[in-house]
Amino acid sequence: MVVAHVPTLFMVIMALSATLAMVLGIAARRQLREGMGYWALGLLAHTVTYLLFTMRGQVSDWLSVVLGNVLLSCVFALFTEGVCQFQRRRPPRWLLWSPVVLVAILFPVLLPWYLARVAAGVFIYVVQSLILVLIVLQRRKETAGVGQYFLATGFLVLIALMLLQGVGVVLYRNEIKSILTSHWVPSVVFLASAMCTMVVSLGLILMAKERADERNRKLAMRDELTGLINRRSLLESLEQQLAMAKRQGQPLALLMIDIDYFKQVNDTYGHLTGDEVLKHMAQAIAGRTRAQDLPGRLGGEEFLVILPNTHLQGAMQLAEILRQGIEGNPFQSASGQAIAITISLGVAGQSQLKDPQCDDMISAADQALYLAKQNGRNRVEVFAPLSPPGAGLQAQRLPERVHPGGDIGAHAQGATPFAAGLAGPFAGGVDAHLAAQPTHR
Repeated sequence: MVVAHVPTLFMVIMALSATLAMVLGIAARRQLREGMGYWALGLLAHTVTYLLFTMRGQVSDWLSVVLGNVLLSCVFALFTEGVCQFQRRRPPRWLLWSPVVLVAILFPVLLPWYLARVAAGVFIYVVQSLILVLIVLQRRKETAGVGQYFLATGFLVLIALMLLQGVGVVLYRNEIKSILTSHWVPSVVFLASAMCTMVVSLGLILMAKERADERNRKLAMRDELTGLINRRSLLESLEQQLAMAKRQGQPLALLMIDIDYFKQVNDTYGHLTGDEVLKHMAQAIAGRTRAQDLPGRLGGEEFLVILPNTHLQGAMQLAEILRQGIEGNPFQSASGQAIAITISLGVAGQSQLKDPQCDDMISAADQALYLAKQNGRNRVEVFAPLSPPGAGLQAQRLPERVHPGGDIGAHAQGATPFAAGLAGPFAGGVDAHLAAQPTHR
């Protein structure tokens, strides 16, 4: 069997660790809170560890053995600290750093006995590696991407290599007298360790990249001002929800909402106040919808709410609750001035159309909103086709309309006007209006 020169393998490991420490250190200047600072320190400690191991016999054993193993234990602790910081969790520091203290106490006592040091080191480092792997896998569902699995796999392989080293030293104790002995066991262990260093580092870099990609993806889906999903995400979500509703035979409804006279708010109070009004609206809508509902900002002062598994009557109910809530709770500006805000809403349901597409649903809700504007604003109007579903997209006002601001405009033939006074104050939450219809149905 070909036997590698162990000191040369140590040089390779040092070069890899130093290079990767430099790369992560540069990245850590911008992303210290992502764990990279700890990982860079861990790789730097790894470099110094193998430098001390290489100098075995040339410097005091207190440096090459004791300090070298203390630093190796620190490597595991620093990597685990970095993982905890990356996961935004409080690290169990007594669990992470007590092995380092144990090594510092135990190895000076075991200096004369190589086999005992190997056994103690293998046990402590395996335990530290298992702690890291368990911490990584505990939050695997909350962590995006595959980088975490590279990291966990790298340390699991290291555990196997450390166990191989311990067994090999015991079986070949007459041949392996030092960590620098060139033998097939340490050759395999340290060559594979160099590869594991690369795998672990790749995992760390991937974790940071995947976190940044996930953050950017979420930012791309959100409206920067209101925090609601943006137009692009709304349209994608509507397409998915509509396909699911058709496939599962479930109802689907839309609310299109527009702030009345919003331009006057901007002209009178300024655009900063207008922005605050939009945030106020977003909070009001989000606070009145269920977890499965999808409220978003279409653009300007216009909002859209996708209501999965919701019949038209439930959508009408929610629309009136939103209208009353906004009207009954004037917006308070930064100067303490109360600004009366009202909204107009258009409601459309999938059941009103024959095999509708996304554009059909949005067009129906938009036509109902337009009618609400025409009929005096501060009201809810419901889309109603003039003929059977699929014959056309129109909204119509029936002659028995109630005055604006009072009731919902019921435009489906045979529909009954929905009386005002459905819900309590805006701050009361959505539970009041869902008590009778928990799913807006």
